[in-house]
Amino acid sequence: MKTFAMCMQCQIDLGRPSLEPFIADYFDDGIARIECSAGHKTALMMQSQKFEMLLDSGATALLEGFTLEACASFAAALERLYEFGLRVAFVGRNMQDDLFDGMFSEMARQSERQLGAFLLLHALELGSAYKPKLSIATFRNAVIHKGAIPTVEEACKFCSEVYEAIYSVFGTIRAKYGDSIQTVVMKELSKRRAKLPGDMRVSTSAGFNLFSIAREANASSFSDALASFKEGRERLNAAIPAMMALHKALQQRQAEP
Repeated sequence: MKTFAMCMQCQIDLGRPSLEPFIADYFDDGIARIECSAGHKTALMMQSQKFEMLLDSGATALLEGFTLEACASFAAALERLYEFGLRVAFVGRNMQDDLFDGMFSEMARQSERQLGAFLLLHALELGSAYKPKLSIATFRNAVIHKGAIPTVEEACKFCSEVYEAIYSVFGTIRAKYGDSIQTVVMKELSKRRAKLPGDMRVSTSAGFNLFSIAREANASSFSDALASFKEGRERLNAAIPAMMALHKALQQRQAEP
């Protein structure tokens, strides 16, 4: 995964953004590490939860024509949303993290058990029966287990169904556990911070997500969400060359006697 970043230490030293842009990599730990031209090593922690990252990965793959990768990422995002919902419910009931971790470790490699746990949670805590779409499971199995390579149209349809499921489920979770969601996000950021040296300059970013917990409202349709995501990527890609040129000009001016 990739995200936009700038050196926060330079911003502090200069009293303004350095205008030296980076497209930095981050992976499962949600941390992008950069080293600027001044030699500062800094880190950018993504605020995104795993399901948000996977949706971004899938949307990027879809825009670039990698349909199998897009569908695999969206399928995984839905499963990680189930995990997120379970964790939020544990927090909402003031239950300890180690209890959740011990419970979830027994089903971490079995998606059907995770879905079963979420179905029970939805009935007990949210007061209604959750009915996952059979078409999502059928298509997911064809892609993941049989290696089916979807057409663009098939991939868009599948990703749309998954996005709509996530939009609906997350809305239900937020209505019940709004405060607990923020607690889970902050705990995850603390875990990420603990992986970095204590003296390293660290900042956080919500990124530009297809779907974002931090937003007051997300697009209800996948087509609108994808169009907005694409527009944001294009604006950023267009701005980076200008930023690089301005940064270089400022460096040359500072080097002048």
